[in-house]
Amino acid sequence: MSCDIALTAIHDLYQAKAKYCRTLDTKHWEEFATVLAEDVSLDLSDGNPDIEPIVGRDNVIAAIRESVTGAKTVHQVHIPEITIAGDDAHAIWPVQERVVWDNGTSLTAFGHYHDRWVRTDGQWALAESKLSHLIMDFG
Repeated sequence: MSCDIALTAIHDLYQAKAKYCRTLDTKHWEEFATVLAEDVSLDLSDGNPDIEPIVGRDNVIAAIRESVTGAKTVHQVHIPEITIAGDDAHAIWPVQERVVWDNGTSLTAFGHYHDRWVRTDGQWALAESKLSHLIMDFG
């Protein structure tokens, strides 16, 4: 892969992950769907073997919507480690999350998204994501 092609792919992945965070936090679910592969798998188990990944775009959106109902959220990702192989990419994004529910409870967390992205017709879509936390503070 040439340097120009790699840099373009990395830029496009930055844009896709930024859109993921923005549309999740602003609850623009139709736009959020555009960055998810149809068969996306979301693993929120954080190492708990009793929690199964959520599979399928509609299921992932429904689960996330339910978890942030009555909440304001902020997801900030930082400079990732990215490996690209053709139309497949793996990225580890450091993440900081802040969730404040209407009832006054809150969560501040730090960790990493471990993502696999696929490119179809020039567009990157999230195929797999596993969130792992290093710190979780509930208030």
